[in-house]
Amino acid sequence: MVSVARNGRSLLACALGSLLIFCAAARPADIQWGGSMGLSSDYLVRGISRSDHDLSAQAELHLLGTAGWMAGLFTSTTRIVPGDRRDAEIGAFLGYQRQWNAVWSSKFLVSHYSYPWNPAGSGYDYNEFSVDVGYRGWLTLSAVYSPDAPLYRPPYGLVGVSATSAEFTLQSPAWHRLSLSAGAGFSHYSGPEGRGYPYWSLGCSYDLAPWALSVGYVDSGAAADRLFYENAAHRRWLGTVIWRF
Repeated sequence: MVSVARNGRSLLACALGSLLIFCAAARPADIQWGGSMGLSSDYLVRGISRSDHDLSAQAELHLLGTAGWMAGLFTSTTRIVPGDRRDAEIGAFLGYQRQWNAVWSSKFLVSHYSYPWNPAGSGYDYNEFSVDVGYRGWLTLSAVYSPDAPLYRPPYGLVGVSATSAEFTLQSPAWHRLSLSAGAGFSHYSGPEGRGYPYWSLGCSYDLAPWALSVGYVDSGAAADRLFYENAAHRRWLGTVIWRF
């Protein structure tokens, strides 16, 4: 897994470096940039906590080109192993999005996630490839593949396995600046004693631009406990405040 992660990190670093050079040469009118900073009661990814069900501070910065390309950086405080000291996740992504017509849109991303201060070193680093298809702005279908997702499996220890996920998300305006959302998905991990688990969520958010407040309820199937132990989220409430710029 370390070799794959290093190759992914080098590949993405080269791609981001090339993109930054292009951005420096491009006209300012061809580039849009933005970002956000936030605080969440838990950092959940597909029904699994990466902050030991504790507070997580997050920040994101991205660039968008008029031709549809995009690139960005993301960071969040984490504590993957309960009892360990706090760590940080650093992610970088490169992708392309397109609005095909008034009905359909799509987005393609390649991402690399690193945990440089984790006691396990690069053992948790991994890569992801994702595809999103949107319908009229209220329905999103997503598929994610990772060739080297980190997973702890006794007696093998921390190993990298292939993982796939598929999910759908519904989002609809409800009243004034309030919106409602719902989503469900299924993740599967291969390797020793590989298995899959379902997860789902319900939530609402209130837009106070540039601020946004959201509350959600998240649950995951019992099989998630066999893969991620105490990090699996069961019947948990989630609160998040975000400032966008």
